[in-house]
Amino acid sequence: MGKTPLPPRRDDTYAVVMELRAALAGHGITLPSLGRDFGTPALVILGNCNTATARALAAALEQHPAHPAHQSSPA
Repeated sequence: MGKTPLPPRRDDTYAVVMELRAALAGHGITLPSLGRDFGTPALVILGNCNTATARALAAALEQHPAHPAHQSSPA
């Protein structure tokens, strides 16, 4: 029987935000509105970005193929 995951703590959310910020920075990408929400459950706020940042994010994601279970089928 598997363990039920615990809901993320607020400091966990902060850690994830920092990890994501560092990973994006490694690709030269900054999401100015990246942050955390203090609601329950705590959420990561990705926020808004300009088209150049969105294209850079898409290009970074395209460098690593999606896992087959997460690939969308063509419309």
